[in-house]
Parts: sequence; C-alpha cells; structure tokens
Amino acid sequence: MRNKFFYIVLFLFASVMRGQYNEIGISFGGANPISDIGSTYYVYPTKPAIGFLYKRNLRKQLSLRADIKWFHLWDNDSRATTEARRARDFSFDNRMVEMGAGVEYDFLHFDTHEPFKLLFTPYMHTGFYYFKMDRLYFDNLTLTGQEAKHLRYPERAESWAIPFTLGVKTRLWGSRFLVGAEVSLRYTFTNNLEGSKSPKGEWFGNLNTNDWYMVSGFYLTYTFGAKKCNCFEFAK
Repeated sequence: MRNKFFYIVLFLFASVMRGQYNEIGISFGGANPISDIGSTYYVYPTKPAIGFLYKRNLRKQLSLRADIKWFHLWDNDSRATTEARRARDFSFDNRMVEMGAGVEYDFLHFDTHEPFKLLFTPYMHTGFYYFKMDRLYFDNLTLTGQEAKHLRYPERAESWAIPFTLGVKTRLWGSRFLVGAEVSLRYTFTNNLEGSKSPKGEWFGNLNTNDWYMVSGFYLTYTFGAKKCNCFEFAK
C-alpha cells in the first residue's frame, strides 16, 4: 500500500512535464500536535514546517494537489491550560515527514492565466497523507519533569492522516506568482504521536481517540503551462 501511494504522488509530480495549467512552489509555516501531552489549543505552532507542493488545475474551481512536508511535532505539559497536565510535566519531540495527494476546491472562480488581475478566493482541501514518524514510548509514568523523558525505538513508524484544510489565496500583482495562507487539521490513524499508547511502554491519556495535528502557514507558487480550451465557453 505504501509503495502504491508513493507512485501515485510521483505520477502527479511527473505530470508537470507534460501537463497544462500547473502550479509549483514552496510552503513554510508551523506545526503543532493535538494529543495527550502539551497545550490543548488547536492552532498553536511549536516547530517550523517546510515543504514543496504541486497543483494541476482541472476546472475553473477544482485542482489536484500533491505535497511533501518536513517538521517536528513537539509540546510540553507546562504549556497546557489544565492543572493536571502541568503537574505531570511530560514532553515529547517527534520527527515527521508526510506526503499527500488530494483535491482543492476554490469557492470563487480563480483564473491563474490572468496575470494582470488581482484575484482572490477562499478554498478548501482534503485527501490522504502518508507519514513517517518516530516510535516513542514512556517506560516509567511515576517520574515527572525532566526525568520523564520519552524514549525512541530504533526503527520508525508509519501511518495515515486525512487533512481538513481551509485557506485563502491571491495573486502578486502583474505576475504568475500566487500566495496562499491556510490552516490544515490532520486526523491521524494512530494514537501514539507522543508515545502515550506504545506496545513497549506504559499507556496514559485518552486511549479511545486517535491523535490529531495541525499544520498552518503560507505558500508561494508559480503558474505555468497552456490553458485548456473551453469550447462551450468560447462559443458563447
């Protein structure tokens, strides 16, 4: 399954060479976990996130999107709003890399082939992400603070996530560069981003719900490729 997903993402990027109506660029922002350790705020970036993305515009308001990102998920109970977490004082740091493919829908008509118009639209995005992470665990829950350090397996783990993204984008005046800002909530298929439900360590926290994480920030893309002819629109 992992290899099939990799080839799907690779195919989307390869279509840049033969496709039409494309965008390619970089993303930069921050990431934070929503888990059993640390702050309970949803959008509270703790570590930087960087990546690359590609979009292939299919219709006026619909695009295929593929991207890859690198970031750390880090948090500390000292940042929590609940007294119980602050007293426990656990922390963790998980190294993440994710690859995703999905669809992006613009709420307004946003023609990337009109470089001298200042265009603007909100959008939404979803799909699937495959990610690799550290396998963390805690072996002694009676310890607190600096003594309660997470431990890592030698090998890394992998899982899947579903993104729920909302954003806005606009064009830099008189150019083919687009700028976007977005927040993306990822629902994961694991409950062990922070080591709270590891087969090797002791379990703690809410064991009945999976973890989430948030990636928020900005991206800059460049549009290129021939615009497809819409014969019905041309006939009008």
